[in-house]
Amino acid sequence: MNYLSYLKTTETCNLNCRHCFTSGTQGRKIFWNTDHVIDFFQRFSEYVGVGNTMHYEFHGGEPFLAPVSDMIRVYDQLRHTFDYTSFGCTSNLTFKLTPDIEDFIQGPLNQRIGTSWDPAIRFANAKQESLWRSNVERLLSLGVTIKLFISITQDTINIEPIELLRWVRDLGVQELDLERLTNNGNARQHPDIFPRNLDQDQWFLKMHRQIQQHDARSWFANEFMENIYDKFERNVTGAGTFCRDCEQKLFTINADGTIGGCPNAAPEENFGHISMGIQEIMTHPQRIHNIACESHRNPLCYDCDVFDKCGSDCHQLTWQDDVCGAPKSLMRELKYGTVQDLHKITPKRFKIVPV
Repeated sequence: MNYLSYLKTTETCNLNCRHCFTSGTQGRKIFWNTDHVIDFFQRFSEYVGVGNTMHYEFHGGEPFLAPVSDMIRVYDQLRHTFDYTSFGCTSNLTFKLTPDIEDFIQGPLNQRIGTSWDPAIRFANAKQESLWRSNVERLLSLGVTIKLFISITQDTINIEPIELLRWVRDLGVQELDLERLTNNGNARQHPDIFPRNLDQDQWFLKMHRQIQQHDARSWFANEFMENIYDKFERNVTGAGTFCRDCEQKLFTINADGTIGGCPNAAPEENFGHISMGIQEIMTHPQRIHNIACESHRNPLCYDCDVFDKCGSDCHQLTWQDDVCGAPKSLMRELKYGTVQDLHKITPKRFKIVPV
């Protein structure tokens, strides 16, 4: 099994994004217990035995609110516990980069880090965004590979897709992932930021057409779109959010030691604590419930003409009446060669400051 674990160093953050599945600055001001985390995964690796891999993702809140020395200690103690082990980190990068943070990114994180940018809802002021941009430029100058996460909010789909892609290209990051919103944390308090599924669907279709028109596929690795293309070019149907086995292989360790599956829902739908026995956690009724919910499909999926390629998208995404959150029009175009636009978007121009 290829396991994935999110290690939340804290529940709080220095930003207060309206869409975040954590509670931002309102999150609990607590930090992880590294001794307990190390002990849990040492026991976990013994329980699952050989033939397994593990990726640890330092997360939060903002993970770098905790001392870097804590993450280094966890790295040192856990890097040999599975047949293959890797480490990553997702940070808002809105703080002063220090030499120890840069060394950690270049060393244990293997010259990689993830960060986020979102129009209108991420930064409280221009100073924060300027600091973020400066840190991105600094890390790129050090040879760090940056994966940029952008959430698909109403403000996002108000941007012409090719304009967004040009902005990402000019920023200089090497990878992009587009994330759709789930109804967790701060996002639940701000329903106005959610786009309609129909509008989101057509925005992805337009992005595909503009990628073709402008030969934009080579600009950087667009992970969301490449996962869709892989369905038709390589017959890989279960990549990314389409895997439908996240709850079997994914563990999120909240900063208080509680354990959940999907990091979006882990603060609310946890199924144990790292002090418990591994067998008890693996067979916990809430975990089994989560696995069953993920395996279940809306019956409408089985009548969908692209179900053979889609397989149903992430089970956390909300349906709106009979409209799912998957990019179905894009998949129809890839399957049949063309589709009739079901719903046209006239995007409201959202100004992106040039890099």
